Amino acid sequence: MDKWIRLAGEIRKMTISYKIDTEELEREEMERVMVAESSERGTFNPEVALEFHELSQVRVFAEMLRSSEEIEGIEIEVAPDFDLTVQYKGGEYERYQLWLGQPNRPSVITKLERTDVIWKLPEHTTNRLIDILGVNYSPLICFAN
Repeated sequence: MDKWIRLAGEIRKMTISYKIDTEELEREEMERVMVAESSERGTFNPEVALEFHELSQVRVFAEMLRSSEEIEGIEIEVAPDFDLTVQYKGGEYERYQLWLGQPNRPSVITKLERTDVIWKLPEHTTNRLIDILGVNYSPLICFAN
């Protein structure tokens, strides 16, 4: 047993220079995400359609928030696609509205309490959200005259 403890200590020393912290991988603050279809900007739909609580699923939404970048000078005229409730460990929660982009295109979110501030999500985040939400986009068929 002592041999294994020393081995684990040596492995930890070797990986410290790479800043790999295996405990950090399990310490996601976000605990659960609830998703509802949205109907109107600034109005929140409480009817949950999807719920995510597994770590691998929750990480997609955590990455969504971490990868967002505030943008200015944009007005959104259409209703959001989804209302998101993000619950953190300790019971705190935040509510967002998501306008999901097409594959390989940016998306945008707003915090429900601050609809005047808009955050852009990068294309790779849109792709991950499309996958986890199970959204199917059919290729558009265009006919030219």
